[in-house]
Amino acid sequence: MKAEERRTAIGWLGWTSGLFVLLLFFALVDLTVPLFLQSRPEFYESYLLETGWGVLFTFFVGIPFCVLGSRPESVSAALLPVVAATAVLAAAVASAQPTHLAITAGLLAPTAVIFLFDRRAALEVVRTACRFHWPTLALSIIALPVAALFASEMAAAAREGRDPVDLTYEFDHWPIQAAAALVIPLAGAMLSFRLPGWRLMVFLVAAGTAWFGTVSIIYPDHAGSLGTLTGWAALIWAAGLAASAFHRSAQRARSLRPGTTSPGVP
Repeated sequence: MKAEERRTAIGWLGWTSGLFVLLLFFALVDLTVPLFLQSRPEFYESYLLETGWGVLFTFFVGIPFCVLGSRPESVSAALLPVVAATAVLAAAVASAQPTHLAITAGLLAPTAVIFLFDRRAALEVVRTACRFHWPTLALSIIALPVAALFASEMAAAAREGRDPVDLTYEFDHWPIQAAAALVIPLAGAMLSFRLPGWRLMVFLVAAGTAWFGTVSIIYPDHAGSLGTLTGWAALIWAAGLAASAFHRSAQRARSLRPGTTSPGVP
């Protein structure tokens, strides 16, 4: 397959997958439930469970696929849904919800096809291994124990069948709430490899985390909420993550100021 044909095929698959998740898998609808469905009392107790579904599938799946549709060279956009699939897999196992493995398979399938179309993207992952962006990696490591603790509580809720019972296409939202927390540090760790398109994806991860934190602050006592304290911590963390994406650029700009030398020049 010629290069232009590969780009067209990847672009078509990216847009199709992204729009399906955003619209038909209710990512955008669930993300905005607390904003637009306040007149529907049946959704009130599930505000955060709806938000978790929306955060995971909007910021970590739907939008990255759409970015891939317009930028087929963005390896980071292709890999972010893989990270989301990994988080759903872990949450499904911890929650004893095997039906969620279907979501994992559905998220992995488009990326697998994309890497078959463009094997150079897979080689890029190998080539840049161990070339970490340390600020992003450090923030991800800091967030991991908090996310794991929250996810374990959400998985326990799924196993116990706690109220409210919130289903989309017969998929329980409790395991997805666990995945929505786990995906944040996992995505940050993946993006720390600085693969093509990583900065834009860092901003997406920060935006998703900030959204989750904000709704949790507004509704601290709802099922699936991070709570007030962790919600504020999520906002601060998201700001730090977004700022970390400028770390290398700021260093490079200082090195190129008049009267200085660029890196590697004596």
